Amino acid sequence: MGEYETILYEVEDQVGWITFNNPEKMNPLNKKVWHEIMDVLLKTEKGVDVRVIVITGKDPAFSSGLNIKELSTVGFKGLGEFLADLLDPHELLIRYPKPMIAAINGLCYAGGLELTLFCDCAIASERAVMGFWENRRGLVSGTAFLMLADILGMRHAKELLLTGKIIDAQEAYRIGLVNKVVPHEKLHDEVMDLANEMKKVAPVSHKWTRKWFAESRHLNPHKCIGLLWEPFYELFRTEDVIEGFTAFLEGNREPKWKGK
Repeated sequence: MGEYETILYEVEDQVGWITFNNPEKMNPLNKKVWHEIMDVLLKTEKGVDVRVIVITGKDPAFSSGLNIKELSTVGFKGLGEFLADLLDPHELLIRYPKPMIAAINGLCYAGGLELTLFCDCAIASERAVMGFWENRRGLVSGTAFLMLADILGMRHAKELLLTGKIIDAQEAYRIGLVNKVVPHEKLHDEVMDLANEMKKVAPVSHKWTRKWFAESRHLNPHKCIGLLWEPFYELFRTEDVIEGFTAFLEGNREPKWKGK
């Protein structure tokens, strides 16, 4: 994919690792970072060369959030345009058809923490600290309002957003913000173990599972049942479904997914 300026990207055993690469400034999320994330996702959303995406940061931080200096230079009149540029990346994160894991390796604040909410699972280093600190600077946590309560429940979500407090990894695990807390030196291996478990599932199943979660969260059960017919109609026409059943009948061997 070529070299990037603000991120590192490498593929390890069909797992694509996106690593924010500005550790001296705690890996802020500026326009260039978002554009490079989009480039990786757009180039990997099809095919099976990459089955899972991991997002992390170069130590000591995951990300400190939006680049305040860049934000301050646009002025109030340019703020709307600046924020509008973030709509495409966020929409892509929602519709991306493959699983995403946040590997929270350290400091994870504001927009950095919001980014993890788009990931399907999050594993945190025991060194990680998290919070929506921008609320203590007169701002609000945009996408967190849309997603945080679904993950934590209303009480925990409101507590984090109304206080802007910083919590450690164990507290994040207690309230359900992350799936697991691990020793820092084991973070990579634990994330790869989870990614390898995800790779056992067919790509078409991943696609429709993520799509269902995104589209059915606020629908009533009757409408949700109606949504099931389209994916099942597609699934039963795919090579992967045939392979999955064939593998089961042939001694329950591991299927060989093609993403077709």
